Amino acid sequence: MIVAYMLIKARHGKLKICEASLRAHEEIDEIHEVFGDRDIIAKIIVEDLAELKEFIQNKIQITEGIKETQTLICNDTNAFD
Repeated sequence: MIVAYMLIKARHGKLKICEASLRAHEEIDEIHEVFGDRDIIAKIIVEDLAELKEFIQNKIQITEGIKETQTLICNDTNAFD
């Protein structure tokens, strides 16, 4: 299983459209609206790197409202109780 976080910059005035489009993808586990250089952080869960690549190229890059993305692939997870 691959867990990744995508930092997303929405086009001006398209934040809500962008969020709605992202919610439709089963690969996206969480969406957070944030302050700063990016507008959204999305948690992505897929089976492998090939699926992540396909998801980004065939679904995210054509999503309405997205201007720019950066994907961070998790190396290790440390859960807190």
